[in-house]
Formats: sequence, structure tokens, C-alpha cells
Amino acid sequence: MTTNQTKVAIYARTNQGQKGIDQQLKALRAYCEANGKEIYAEYVDEGVSGISMEGRHSLQRLLEDAAKQEFHEVVVWKLNRLARKSMDLLTVIHKLDELEIGFRSITENFENSTPIGKFAFQMMATVTEFELESGKDDHHDQHAR
Repeated sequence: MTTNQTKVAIYARTNQGQKGIDQQLKALRAYCEANGKEIYAEYVDEGVSGISMEGRHSLQRLLEDAAKQEFHEVVVWKLNRLARKSMDLLTVIHKLDELEIGFRSITENFENSTPIGKFAFQMMATVTEFELESGKDDHHDQHAR
């Protein structure tokens, strides 16, 4: 069955010992349903730090599927679920951009398909890394759920 819906990849991640993967996935699924987006696949790295790209097998699989043009957009609950370091965030988004695959953070309400969206993304990437380095870490995320 062929549809005109945008195919999206959902990405969710939690740190070791952290709860909340179900809440992230529920919110991401609801966002997709409310916005007429078809979920191609859910990529979940549970119990894995976002400080490094290494060991995040689902994220690597997502990037491989992106290279095959399997979906049109990547949707995350929050930027720091994708990566904690601004360079990693920028690298992933640059790869997606080159492939003409959109990116959206549903809680921070921005995407990367416009100049202002790209600017906001770069600022948020910097804030995400600052929070990590200042020790704020995921404390805020746990209270936001």
C-alpha cells in the first residue's frame, strides 16, 4: 500500500539506569499520528550514554538506513537523546541534511529545513553540551516527563 505520508524514523535513547524510554516512544508515536507521519521504524538505544556515538547500534543502523533513503525525516523527543556533544549533533544533522532527510525535535519544537531552524538547532546543540559539562546532565529530563 502506497501512501503520501512522510515516512519517519523515530530515535529514542536513555542512559544506563535511566527510565523513560516508554514515555519518549509514546510521545513520538502520538506526534507522528497527530501529524500524519508514517513510522518507518523505531530505533532505540536503551541504557547507552549520549556522550559518545560509539556503542549506539540503533543510531548507527538509523544512519545506514538514512543512506539508503528509507525515510524522509528523523524525529526525536529531545536533542540530547540524539547526542550530548554539539559536534556529534552537528555531524549527524549534516549527514541527514546531505541526504535531504529532515530532522525534528518534538519537545523543543524545531526542525532543520529552514535557515532559522538550522540556526536554532546550532544554538540548542551548544546548550545541550553546556548542560552536560556543567553537570546539569539529565536531571531536567527526568522532571520533564
